[in-house]
Amino acid sequence: MNGTRDEDRPMGTADAAAHWFARLQDEAATGDDWLAFEQWLAESPAHAAAYETLEGLWVELDGAADAIAAGLNPTPVSLAAHRAARERARPTRRGWLAAGAGLAASLAVGVLTMANWPVEAQSYVTAPGQTRQLTLADGSRVWLNAGSRLEVRLGRGARRVQMAEGEAVFDVTHDPARPFLIDTGDREVRVVGTQFNVRQRGAAFALSVRRGLVEVRPSGAPGATPTRVPAGWRLIHRHGAPAGELSVTSPDDAFAWTRGQLVYAAAPLGEVAADLGRSLGRPVRVADAATGQIRFTGVLALDDKEAVLRRLEAFVPVRAEADGAGVVLRRR
Repeated sequence: MNGTRDEDRPMGTADAAAHWFARLQDEAATGDDWLAFEQWLAESPAHAAAYETLEGLWVELDGAADAIAAGLNPTPVSLAAHRAARERARPTRRGWLAAGAGLAASLAVGVLTMANWPVEAQSYVTAPGQTRQLTLADGSRVWLNAGSRLEVRLGRGARRVQMAEGEAVFDVTHDPARPFLIDTGDREVRVVGTQFNVRQRGAAFALSVRRGLVEVRPSGAPGATPTRVPAGWRLIHRHGAPAGELSVTSPDDAFAWTRGQLVYAAAPLGEVAADLGRSLGRPVRVADAATGQIRFTGVLALDDKEAVLRRLEAFVPVRAEADGAGVVLRRR
């Protein structure tokens, strides 16, 4: 015996991968945690390989959880009750760390079984008034807002999305060996695994991060120094501008459309009208440029197409008039 305690020994690659996996699953993980994780990945190809194997093993086990539970529990239970039980049993960060050593031991024999990813690009479109939830072949989840279009290609070296126009929430599956890249025409978003809302409307780009860390750089310039956007921050950029504007934000505001709400802080009425047109499924426009510059702060619930216009009239000095082409907002 040499008297060295286990906790004093340097972590092996498998143990370190399990440590990082547990740490980043914690909702309290910060932008600094993600930066340190990326630095660890860059130190050695073996780090990325170990983390990838662990991530693949976990995805496979999680995906089979319902079937495993059904086999172990002969008593029929409702799907809602089963999911509630799974949620109650979700491990805490301490539990993740405790289980990490056991998962790491599987790395020596674990083999990542890749999904049969589509070779050709897949197109996903939502019409005005329509939203859509997707699960991509890699397990990433996407919630498309109205009037959006995505082109998705999941390659062996990278997962690529083209979004020239639209808005979506992305919950990206961790895969250090295959970054998730979103090209909006003027800016490229790069992530490994995180949750964020990206909005590309005309010349305006906005990104709000709820979990993890997101890198943004000019499109077509992979060597450019990225702007790093951590959880709880927002990046706003105008096409053609040399840089964007970073600010602290509430991610819930950016994600509000997924709950049937539109949240604004001093937004020009022209922007509000365009959003309403896409969300309501019929054109909404301002009568003139001066009306379009009226600023609006508030929350609009989209539960009733007529009521939302009446609510807007109560907030700002305009009236909503129907015409053959849709709705016109005129100054009162």
